[in-house]
Amino acid sequence: MKLARNLTAALAAVLAVAGCDDDPTSPADAITEEEAVALFAGVAALVSDTTLVPIHFSEDSIVVGCPQGGQAKLVVTDISAGSSGDTAWTTVDVTLAPNGCVVSSGGLTFTTGGDPDFRYLVVVEIIGVFDEVNVTGLVAGGVTWQIGGDRSGSCAMDLTLASAPDLSDPDNPQLGTTFRGKLCGHDVEIDASSLVSL
Repeated sequence: MKLARNLTAALAAVLAVAGCDDDPTSPADAITEEEAVALFAGVAALVSDTTLVPIHFSEDSIVVGCPQGGQAKLVVTDISAGSSGDTAWTTVDVTLAPNGCVVSSGGLTFTTGGDPDFRYLVVVEIIGVFDEVNVTGLVAGGVTWQIGGDRSGSCAMDLTLASAPDLSDPDNPQLGTTFRGKLCGHDVEIDASSLVSL
């Protein structure tokens, strides 16, 4: 099913976006809102990156290399797809601990760490032939960051995933997904269409 393929392909990005429930704090002025959104986008871009290279496997985790340097430990709680009656669903629940993982976005380059870790959860439920689509999810935890050699801090992330689907064109359904909440001390609203797709 196309949904399962897209979300499975998005797993690579999920790798970079996952985390634990601890809440790192830093002064609100340590990173601007624009920089915070770029940091989130850079980490989130790893979700669709199919070039991540596994470095080490253990019983409950995998360590992958980040494309621009560093690595990240990935713990998968749930990656599954299923159906029952007229309802199909896909779940991705991953925790990521970056370790010197370098990401870029918006003309900025960040070196990220995982103290605490970063959790990414998204559930897509389709009822009938796109009669109804429900999307729920969250990003929790956070990452440490460094820009250049003189600025660093921690970025707490507490975002929920909201959706306003537009299914008027069954050949090109739009989920209208948005992450809303706190990001590095800023109230944000971030388009999540590149992370969650049908």
